[in-house]
Amino acid sequence: MKYGLIEMIKEYININKYTRLIDLDLDKNVDVKFLAQGEYNINYTIESLTKKYVFRVNIGSQLGLNNQIEYEYNALKYLEGSDVTPKVYFVDNSREYFEYGILIMEFLKGEPLEYHSDLIKAADIFSKIHSIEIKKNHNFLVEENIFTDRITESEILLKNLWDTAFIDKKTKLFFHKLLDWSKYNSYKEKYFLEKPWHVINNTEVNSHNFIIGREKSYLIDWEKPVISDPSQDLTQFLAPTTTLWRSNYVLTQSEIEDFFKSYIRNQKNNKDIRERVELYTPYLYLRALSWCVFAYIEYQNPNKTIKNMDTYEKIKSYLDILFMEQLLKKYNI
Repeated sequence: MKYGLIEMIKEYININKYTRLIDLDLDKNVDVKFLAQGEYNINYTIESLTKKYVFRVNIGSQLGLNNQIEYEYNALKYLEGSDVTPKVYFVDNSREYFEYGILIMEFLKGEPLEYHSDLIKAADIFSKIHSIEIKKNHNFLVEENIFTDRITESEILLKNLWDTAFIDKKTKLFFHKLLDWSKYNSYKEKYFLEKPWHVINNTEVNSHNFIIGREKSYLIDWEKPVISDPSQDLTQFLAPTTTLWRSNYVLTQSEIEDFFKSYIRNQKNNKDIRERVELYTPYLYLRALSWCVFAYIEYQNPNKTIKNMDTYEKIKSYLDILFMEQLLKKYNI
């Protein structure tokens, strides 16, 4: 599929480059190459003379949105003032030529984040994004009840767990206990309701969604941002379920403390970020592991559009009962 799309992209560009895409200043000879793919998007580079862009093809929506690609486009426009996200130039959700929504954005040079060397750069990126003013007329989804929202989301992700033959009884029992614990302790979310701190959260902050350049660094992949407490992004960024995903790395307590110090140094108020992260952590684990269940079951479907076998192997390792028990050991689950 991903290589069949290359010819379609070339044709689409040739049809539109002197009309809808004229601002991109593309030459008549445009080179299209596969760049990367995730669970819900396939990315290509389009290059002409000195111009190079990312052409993003949206396959699905984690948020269940019909206008997924427009949501991402609008988010990137909103975030331009941070100077640490890609500029976006074009969106087409008409489905008139492609079966899917597409957008074209800035191609950024750099490498994925390395936890041992780039933590302070990441803290600076988060601080800049979390400092953007939230306007009243924004179109982002809002999450205030972040414990309740994670429980609801996880119950949806787990709806096929209980009857599937692909997952053993011990794993099912573990998730039953985890859900019970999460519901019993959900009253603690009053902390966030009584002391609200709302920022734009990316919600997909693994190391490969950062681009670390020589002069500037960025956070990319804004397909499902929400307005919520900054602990959402910071907890996910620091959690082993994230650091192990691409890098097989677990942060030390000293590294985490250095990250917090740098992040707080650039924030004027709300210095209680450590407490917020501590409270939110088990609910981040609930969501992360529930998604693994959902994705694992999806991968058993032979008609699944995108199958990334590295992702599949990582999902299976996260669903190992010993890994999950160790992850949540301090909560007596």
